[in-house]
Amino acid sequence: MHENGADIRFIQQMLGHARLDTTQIYTEISIEQLKEVHARTHPSNQGGKRKKGDNNGEAEPSAGEK
Repeated sequence: MHENGADIRFIQQMLGHARLDTTQIYTEISIEQLKEVHARTHPSNQGGKRKKGDNNGEAEPSAGEK
């Protein structure tokens, strides 16, 4: 259910678990799903579209280095 889009809170209710961490024991996310989410959401995979001044955490070059 989780891999097909069901919210983990919904699954928690269906299973009757009082705590979410109990439900998480039973949910495994496939490596393919993790790769798909990473490709869709990671900043380095946004097609080179960075905001001006965004150097991915790198220091700005000094005036002599530009």
